Amino acid sequence: MDLSKLSVMIVDDSRSMRTLLANILSSLGVREVTEMGDPAGALQEMRHAMPDILLVDWRMDLIDGIEFTRLVRTGADSPNPYIPIIMVTGHTERNNVVAAREAGVTEFVAKPVSVKALAARLSAVVDKPRPFVKSKGYFGPDRRRRFNPDYDGPRRRESDKGGGSSQTAAAG
Repeated sequence: MDLSKLSVMIVDDSRSMRTLLANILSSLGVREVTEMGDPAGALQEMRHAMPDILLVDWRMDLIDGIEFTRLVRTGADSPNPYIPIIMVTGHTERNNVVAAREAGVTEFVAKPVSVKALAARLSAVVDKPRPFVKSKGYFGPDRRRRFNPDYDGPRRRESDKGGGSSQTAAAG
């Protein structure tokens, strides 16, 4: 995977974590890394730096990673609501993962961060980008990761076969 042309912005209020993530990105071949310690400043800098991917910490002062994600996804002045957002956190309890997903986070990486884990998440957003979904109360990457031919529930998305009906989609 060639990441040399990617531009990544790290949004984390910990200087040491930004340095660690920047070093990992560099070791993976990413040449353009912007480090931001302030989420509000990161939103402004996104207009100039135009990153391809965001790495965002969960726990930050003033604006946490969840609120930052919501601002990026649904803010009226968002510079790029479709940007892949990888949440980086040590708070990996199930309810936190669900909250991040519901806010529109694309991928989730647990601290302590390993090169392998970050590379896998970068690969997921670069090699297998998910379409975006807009529905009542949600805007972000499609949260479904795979097609389940045994699912016999309602099909509520227009992209599902039979879009919007409660008929089972044809396996295929």
